[in-house]
Amino acid sequence: MDFVKDKLGVEVQFGKYSFMVYNVAAKMTIFKNFGFIDTGIEIVPVKAFTDEMSSGVSYFEQFVWDLENRGVSNIDVPVLILGIDM
Repeated sequence: MDFVKDKLGVEVQFGKYSFMVYNVAAKMTIFKNFGFIDTGIEIVPVKAFTDEMSSGVSYFEQFVWDLENRGVSNIDVPVLILGIDM
């Protein structure tokens, strides 16, 4: 976790898709189970920003679509996904 304060976990991810999914689907769940966080924020680049980066970097629009379409799980942590641009 990049930052934790008042039970809010923050992750900034400019890496491959698998790291974004791991942050939200696994790492934030683990931190919640240990009582370190109640909610999370994941900061990721938008598609236009990734066009200026090296190949393989995932982006906000894809990540949000995948999360919305995978369904809800009983281990989910409330997470705000923030997409940033240059």
